Amino acid sequence: MFQISEILKKVPFFQTLSKDGIGFIIERLKFKPFEANETICKIGDPGDKMYIMISGTVKIVISAEGGEEKVIAHLVGGDYFGEMSLLTGEVRSATVVTTEPSEMFILHKADFDVIIEQYPSITLSMSKIMSQRLRETNEKAAKSATPTEIAPSVKGDLAEKPLVDVLKFCENNSLNGKVVVTHNADEGQFFYEKGELQKVVLDGLPEDQALDTMLNWQSGEFIIEPRPIRMDDIDEKAAPSEVRRIIIVNNSMVVQKMMQRAFDSMGYEVYAVETAAKALTMAKAMDPHIMIADTKLPDAGGVDLFNQLRDVSQIPFVLLTEASNKEQFAGKTGSANGIHFTNSPEIGEIVRIVEGVFNS
Repeated sequence: MFQISEILKKVPFFQTLSKDGIGFIIERLKFKPFEANETICKIGDPGDKMYIMISGTVKIVISAEGGEEKVIAHLVGGDYFGEMSLLTGEVRSATVVTTEPSEMFILHKADFDVIIEQYPSITLSMSKIMSQRLRETNEKAAKSATPTEIAPSVKGDLAEKPLVDVLKFCENNSLNGKVVVTHNADEGQFFYEKGELQKVVLDGLPEDQALDTMLNWQSGEFIIEPRPIRMDDIDEKAAPSEVRRIIIVNNSMVVQKMMQRAFDSMGYEVYAVETAAKALTMAKAMDPHIMIADTKLPDAGGVDLFNQLRDVSQIPFVLLTEASNKEQFAGKTGSANGIHFTNSPEIGEIVRIVEGVFNS
């Protein structure tokens, strides 16, 4: 008899979840058997389901030149498909057909949304996979694309994928290209070189104002348009043996973005959330190296978050205090270990404290 939990553990973005997290997902899975030669989904179908294969075999089919079908992959028990459409909202880009009797778990989008609300680290893991796939697409383009060929794009809905997450996605995957964002009748663009944001364009506004305006868009669409990379675009530097992970907890999206840029440029792996509850959930689900938090959050104070964090982790904690109230907050934590206070919320000061923690 198969173990459902073992099947789910084969899915990379579920691997960091605890036993309770896996159980939470199992409760929302739907089991379905398929006959041989049965079409599971077709090109153009809504991307509202993810499939996790228990047994059997399927083939992934796309339309080739002249309307002919081309098999690009075969999947077997333990494999999965359809997961990225749950994030991007895109329709199916391929047809999936069973080649023998098969059994699968199905996760519907409504259930998926409940899961990522409870375990936001899943979204972060999936974003990394999206980044890796886009990077692989660029590398293939560097080897085979002609100047007239266009690399595949990634599309999505801002209501399901906030713009700040889209921009972080582009930074993490070293995007060469642009992001086009539309909201009602407005259209803005972000231009990237090797994952570095080079230019922001929106109706002739100054770049800072254009960025702030678009970050506040709660609805609309985005499309990431990578261009084929050149060989000199490829970073040949060896990756560090260990990437340090930082969780930033701040209710201001602008502050989040500023800190993300600073620490991303230094090689840290940065995650940002706006509430204490999300920060604690993330700390339980992953293995961060440090947490940086504001003194006031929508659902708790910074000291309260520190005290709750100590129930699940002993990682260093940086509280964004001012010189005028630093001693006040230090008094509230007594002789607690692992908490550090800034003299100001300036980026340079925060970086100094974090670097000091890791170099001590």
